[in-house]
Amino acid sequence: MICIDSRRSTVSPMFGWCRDSMLKSYFEGKMGTAFADSAEQPAWAAVFSGDFVFVSGRAEAVGELAERIASMGPETVVIPENVQEWKTALAACGLRLSETVRYHTRLPEAGLDSRLLRGMAGQIARFKRGSLRPAGSEEYAELAACEWEKAFVANFKGEQDFLENGFAFCVYIGNELAAAASTFGYYSGGYELQIATKPAHRGQGLAVICAARFLLECLDRGKTPHWDAANKTSLHIAEKCGFLPDGEYTALEKVR
Repeated sequence: MICIDSRRSTVSPMFGWCRDSMLKSYFEGKMGTAFADSAEQPAWAAVFSGDFVFVSGRAEAVGELAERIASMGPETVVIPENVQEWKTALAACGLRLSETVRYHTRLPEAGLDSRLLRGMAGQIARFKRGSLRPAGSEEYAELAACEWEKAFVANFKGEQDFLENGFAFCVYIGNELAAAASTFGYYSGGYELQIATKPAHRGQGLAVICAARFLLECLDRGKTPHWDAANKTSLHIAEKCGFLPDGEYTALEKVR
């Protein structure tokens, strides 16, 4: 297994089946790293981006790859070209993975409704002690140290990288970080959204508030927002914000 970052164009055609924005980020040299079994004529390739692993090609001799995936955190998601082939091959190497359904979304032809989004973001006024803040240095530190969501800023090299290339909007109830919508990844044309609410504050609409503000920022910057929904709750929030469901797909996640 070798790193092929210096020759990423070699494996780019192998991922034509996948539309994830994190692959766009990798092939633009923004985020992630990739490995293959060969730099010349790879049978398989794997792009690592945050806690996602995109795998493509023939699942042969993948022992080293399985070891690398095994060393990653419990939130790791493997997105394969051929689910059953890769699940079987990685399982043969001792990696226990289960299937999970995720959901694609797409923007409507007319784009997102900025008036609707402004109204949603304005719902923060319903909360007597609530505030909606853009992330600066102080907020970045809280997002980086957050115990209930590890992915807010995890794909960036540090504060400077995040503040230069990403952004986030945080909902506070009093002085407590209650929810946030943050840049999970970026490429020249857009941003991938990461959203989460602290368990004690779920069910109050806070995710919609910060997501709407994040999406408004994308529109202001002239960039495309991307929303890959990990579950039906995330899909429902995306639909409330104006995204359209665009089919489901099967990924693999570590057995806990």
